[in-house]
Amino acid sequence: GSWAGGAAAVPRASRWVVFRDRALRTRLLAAHAALATGETGIALEVPVVAAVAGLAPHLRPFPGGAHRQRAEHAAVMRAVALLRERWNETVGLDELSAAAGISRFELVRRFRSQVGLPPHAFQLDLRVNAARRLLRAGRPAAEVAFACGFADQPHLTRVFRRAVGVAPAAYARAG
Repeated sequence: GSWAGGAAAVPRASRWVVFRDRALRTRLLAAHAALATGETGIALEVPVVAAVAGLAPHLRPFPGGAHRQRAEHAAVMRAVALLRERWNETVGLDELSAAAGISRFELVRRFRSQVGLPPHAFQLDLRVNAARRLLRAGRPAAEVAFACGFADQPHLTRVFRRAVGVAPAAYARAG
């Protein structure tokens, strides 16, 4: 799909905007890190879209009217429903925005605004909560990693430790 989000013409920005806009610089670095570490799906697409969207304040506005708040809220609800339904699967940002019925840029912006997290973080939160339930039920960490859509047990451990504060094995022992 097109990263222009439906714009007819490519807008122009100042050559030095990245040096003045610290938030844009941070977004570009996050996108670069996601690309450099080989992230896939929305783990890659969200930081890239956020970086491109960070350019928006520095560009001439795209043609088109304002969106209605009610429709955008319904779009985010559709995206949330899809992520809840397929929480342990890879869901691409293109698929998520198609289900929501709005552009990737608008979805990422509205999702963060209405849910409080970007789509990938929301899906990770769903996965971590499922992992907590399975670990408390006595399931082995390797099985939990697979069941919850993590690439492998070390991936589960990294994400779980960052979210919960302890490794999955320690969490299972404490539960």
